[in-house]
Amino acid sequence: MKYFKGAQFVPAKGEALMFYECQEDGVTVVRQCSFITGTGEMTKTDKPVVKKLFRPEMLGTSSLEEFESFWNR
Repeated sequence: MKYFKGAQFVPAKGEALMFYECQEDGVTVVRQCSFITGTGEMTKTDKPVVKKLFRPEMLGTSSLEEFESFWNR
């Protein structure tokens, strides 16, 4: 598996941290979770609506440990 992360600002809520677990091809999404820092809101899905990452090169790399730390919250 490959792991990616990204962030974007959400007005009136704070920064949204997004984590993706992908197949070895680096684009097929297996699981996804998001955490909003300002509110503590967490969403996670093992059946993501977005099945393929668009421009994964624009995301940072993550690790299994970092992904699991957010997934298990």
